[in-house]
Amino acid sequence: MDDHKKLKPRHFFDGDAKKFVRGKVLRSDAGAAEGVYDPFGLDVETIVSTITFLLFMYRFYFRVEVHGIENIPDAGPGLIVSNHAPILPFDACMIGVAALVEPEHPRFVRTIINKTISSIPFASTLMSRSGQVIGCDENVRLIFENKNLMLVFPTGAEGRVHSVITHRYRLDTFPVGFMEYALRYRTPIIPACVTGSEESAMALGSIPLPRGGFRHFPITPIFPWLGPLGLIPFPSKFDIYFDPPVDYFTEHAHEVDNPAKVRPLVDGLHDRIQAMLDGALGR
Repeated sequence: MDDHKKLKPRHFFDGDAKKFVRGKVLRSDAGAAEGVYDPFGLDVETIVSTITFLLFMYRFYFRVEVHGIENIPDAGPGLIVSNHAPILPFDACMIGVAALVEPEHPRFVRTIINKTISSIPFASTLMSRSGQVIGCDENVRLIFENKNLMLVFPTGAEGRVHSVITHRYRLDTFPVGFMEYALRYRTPIIPACVTGSEESAMALGSIPLPRGGFRHFPITPIFPWLGPLGLIPFPSKFDIYFDPPVDYFTEHAHEVDNPAKVRPLVDGLHDRIQAMLDGALGR
């Protein structure tokens, strides 16, 4: 089986879906090999099991539709920059699944995750074994030197979580750090956006946290009222959009250490992704 659209629910229980995902992972640019860890801690068995579960969510729960998958390059480094819904990173997971199963040449996406996760038992190991990385200069360098795709959410893990209903799909100001990496490592940026993700999270507000890497404790219609069950996302339909890669580095690589010069590039990309969202939402 070479097309995920041929997978039926039963295939996720009889092993066919897992076999399909294993083939995609081993054919991708992840650099994964059976029985060994990669430099970031990726383990084939863990990533295959994880993506098989996420592919079920992709197909039958979020019913993801992808637009512009041809804008994901067949090879070479790339930095995917997208909007992000609060709470759990299902939008990141769906972008990663899309890049792996939709193109003719499967691409493995490594997401930059919040460093606080490294201190959470089990979660840090799962992220590492799934090939995701903590954001730091060395990790970014290795990803781009390996010619992999990296996904970043400039608004961070929370954004305006405290007022998400009134600010749905309104992007906060982007920091300049990700653009500096793109210029320094001469990597094209792939603008992306996801709709449906904020409906799946539906944060009503938040309680400030006095310590820790996360700034807020989210409140949703079912969390924390139902305990851990309240973290289950609503089954809203996801649409993922990819724009063509943008080369900022040819003309601006020499400005990498000048934030005043980098800021207009970041603001322009911010406006482009906001326009993508507005167009996708018909507003």
